[in-house]
Amino acid sequence: MLIRIRSLRVQHEGSEVSVGIVITCGEHREQKTLPIMTEQYVDLKLSVGEITEELYDRIEDASVLCSALRSGEHLLSYGANSAQMLTRKLMQRGFSKEVSSLAVERLCSMGLINERQDLRREVEKCLRKLWGAKRISAHLWSRGFDQEVIRELPALLEEVDFSANCAAYIRKHYGRIPDAPNEKKKMVAALCRYGYTLQEIKQGCALCEQMP
Repeated sequence: MLIRIRSLRVQHEGSEVSVGIVITCGEHREQKTLPIMTEQYVDLKLSVGEITEELYDRIEDASVLCSALRSGEHLLSYGANSAQMLTRKLMQRGFSKEVSSLAVERLCSMGLINERQDLRREVEKCLRKLWGAKRISAHLWSRGFDQEVIRELPALLEEVDFSANCAAYIRKHYGRIPDAPNEKKKMVAALCRYGYTLQEIKQGCALCEQMP
């Protein structure tokens, strides 16, 4: 089997190099184009001409990592992701755990993933939805934020008046506190699912009753 690099072309404003390869085995001839990151190209010291199977395997591995990086960047363009969540998403797209982890590690080093900053933004979104602290915490865990980052949550919520938020939720979704005991019970259950404590619900109801 003869493997030869036939072309090297810079693309994506210099961030990638497209490696054109021809593989000849007897009468069979196959052409491939493998994109790799520019730093990978430099590390591999590629040039046009015949290459070994070992070097070809390294180019293929580099190309897979390059594709994972591009896929990760694409996912991040739609919204913040924790490192753990982005790793899971890349694996769902067919990349191995090792490649997904390497890609996410690289994206972190590029400053494209900042979990502390992303966590603050996620908390702000949750508060705009009038969620209680318990639901916010559960949501952040489900998003895969690092445990050390989540430990900052109590400080971020320290100034939040969850009783007032609970009252705002009641006014928004119910208008006023239901008169029927059964309906009021359902409302309390819903507020608990939204992460409010019984004390916050009690105080929120009291605030609603004070409203004209």
